[in-house]
Amino acid sequence: MTASGRMTIRNSLGRRLTFIIMLVFGLYLLSASLFAYVIFSQYSRLVGAVSGHFERAMIAAELTRDAETIAAEVYELLVGNDRSVSAGNRRVENLASIYQGTRERLEQDGGRMSEADAAALDRWQTPFFSSLDRLNERLRAEQELQAEQFHQVDDLFLLLRRVSELQSMEGLPVAEQRFTGPALAALGYAAAALSAERPGHISRLKAYCEQQLQVLSGLTLTQPDFIALRARLEQQLPAVFTRRGPLLRHARATLATARQTRVLAQKLTSATFGYHKRLKASAEQALAEQQALMQNSLAGLLAASMMLVLITLGAIFYIRRAIIYRINDLSRAMLSHGEGKPVPIPSEGDDEISRMGATFETFVNARQTAEQQLARANRHLQEMNQSLQRLSEVDDLTQIANRRCFDRHLEAEWRRAQREQRSLGLVMGDIDYFKRFNDEYGHQEGDECLHRVAQALAGQLHRQGDMVARYGGEEFIVLLPELDLWQTRHVAGRLLQAVRALNIAHDQSEHGVVTLSLGVVAGVPEQHDRIEDFVGRADKALYAAKEQGRNRLCAAPPECGAGECRPG
Repeated sequence: MTASGRMTIRNSLGRRLTFIIMLVFGLYLLSASLFAYVIFSQYSRLVGAVSGHFERAMIAAELTRDAETIAAEVYELLVGNDRSVSAGNRRVENLASIYQGTRERLEQDGGRMSEADAAALDRWQTPFFSSLDRLNERLRAEQELQAEQFHQVDDLFLLLRRVSELQSMEGLPVAEQRFTGPALAALGYAAAALSAERPGHISRLKAYCEQQLQVLSGLTLTQPDFIALRARLEQQLPAVFTRRGPLLRHARATLATARQTRVLAQKLTSATFGYHKRLKASAEQALAEQQALMQNSLAGLLAASMMLVLITLGAIFYIRRAIIYRINDLSRAMLSHGEGKPVPIPSEGDDEISRMGATFETFVNARQTAEQQLARANRHLQEMNQSLQRLSEVDDLTQIANRRCFDRHLEAEWRRAQREQRSLGLVMGDIDYFKRFNDEYGHQEGDECLHRVAQALAGQLHRQGDMVARYGGEEFIVLLPELDLWQTRHVAGRLLQAVRALNIAHDQSEHGVVTLSLGVVAGVPEQHDRIEDFVGRADKALYAAKEQGRNRLCAAPPECGAGECRPG
């Protein structure tokens, strides 16, 4: 290896950058290892401190939650609209078994409970579960009474339907006609008693019902159906008031038992919560000791981290000064040359960046030479393209646009008119008796006639978007964007006058000079309209002008049909 090669390796930026990265990474590994060791050590001590206290505190908290859940389940059964005794009893029994399992786990997994704590829990646990059994019995009896009340509701509904059926009968005696009012009133009082909550309210409803039953008993009924219905009312309605009172008294007794259960549940919860607080205080003391130890460890880690940060900042400063700034200068120089702004290219030094600058400078010089050659070739190609473009869109004979150029412009203007909902005018023209003109004067004079007519038509168009093109043979077509039918006809009239003003002799025409026939169409194209139909309407209007004597223009109406023609 040569001396210059060995010097290049020693001055290599990659070698210096690799050394810096390895140094920073090594310090990072050292700090991370130290941090991991400290964390593992503290974790081991924390596990030892917490395992004896925290687990017992959590189980005690779970025991408190189970007791509160049982009490909440009891109240859910009471306030629910549908008190299912069997389902509720199963849920309470399941929660009670969970409570017992949690307490057994507290005594087994977390260590034996003290005698004072065990006595405090047993003091309220046994009465609490006994009260749950009494409450279940109350609920079962209340459900039976409610079932009887549901049967009474069904009976009242059947009686009400029977009264409605008898009321709809025709030709009833006077006593039967007076039967319906008291019967419905008595049924209403009985139905109201089913939802009454106070004994005084039930007594008043019962008195009102008995008054209506007395009115019914005083009626002299002759129809067997009415007599049988009165007997059913007198038998079933008093039973509603008789059975409502025991149900209310039993419900109050159930609520009293539930309140007693709630009080016992609160006392049991308080006992378990007190045990939980004592375990929690013990766990907090152990955690505080570990926290003080961890704070000392974190202080040492912070000092090591600060040292690592300083070393990292120094490495970053060196990298930015020796590499990044120089690369940015070279990058800006490259971008400036790419935008066509020549600036000096930095190439000082003897490393990879300086060699990249020298290489880029050689490339820039070569590119400038190539760009000069390419610019000359592009100018020559542009001139050739302009010539080809003019030859492809200009008719050689008339020196106006040919049909291909016209079709392209017509499609663009058509789409713009559809998009912006603007009018578009079109004039299609044909030289009258042009075949006779060729036969009489020869094709050379015919070509001259076509050229002069085309130039005359082009001379009448003054707007930027207007366009005249040779459509084929002796036919011409004019595109007039943003003109309505009246404006298009006006322009067409000028075109007729301009051609007649040429005074080209034509002995085979009745006018003695060369004239035109024009078809005019204009309108706002809709989305479903087609260009072919639009051009076809102009062609039909041109045909109508020919049929009506030539040397005139004929305008197509908005819909296809015969247009209005006007002599030139």
